[in-house]
Amino acid sequence: MKKIIKQYQEKGSVVIGYARVSSTDNRQELGLEVQKEALSFCDNLYIEKESGGNQDRPQLQKALKLAKECAEIGIETSFVVYKLDRLTRKMLHLSAIISELTSYNIRLQSLHEQIETNSLTGKFFCLMLGYVAEWELQSISDRTKDGLRKAKERGVKLGNKGLSKAKERQIIDCYLRGKMTVRDIASQFKISTATIYSVLRRNNIRTNRKY
Repeated sequence: MKKIIKQYQEKGSVVIGYARVSSTDNRQELGLEVQKEALSFCDNLYIEKESGGNQDRPQLQKALKLAKECAEIGIETSFVVYKLDRLTRKMLHLSAIISELTSYNIRLQSLHEQIETNSLTGKFFCLMLGYVAEWELQSISDRTKDGLRKAKERGVKLGNKGLSKAKERQIIDCYLRGKMTVRDIASQFKISTATIYSVLRRNNIRTNRKY
């Protein structure tokens, strides 16, 4: 760490980047590549696979620590993220980070929103966007819970641990007869239509989405 800081001290400035994707979604690999490309100009880039709701993130803490240590000895320091919600999805956490960085005279910059905290207006917009990000996260959570509740009320079994071979054969037989729609079959077996299609795909049976 000391060698790295000395290098930046000689340069007089440092740009520290931070990129994050969710640890539970492999599909976000593309999102990570986008972030890495956008932040390729940074002197030091920290990458993390963690939930935005988790405040105790090792790579984020390392990035913030380096930024503060550089700023403490007079190095002009910038902390850059591709998008503000990559930093955190919690309004209070974002406010605390902005306050901490400001106290060290570190500029926080978000490329996607094109804002930075070297002005009062920039700080205000950062906090507003942080509020929007947290509101969106809560809305998604509420819609998911509502969807699960409604599915349960319709008799759909949630948390399906897998179907037996015998039940799969029954489902295939019902489908191949052509007398029942996928929705009817799902209703009869009290499972989702997505599960029906999954069974058919696994058994190499072509499906007609109009059913």
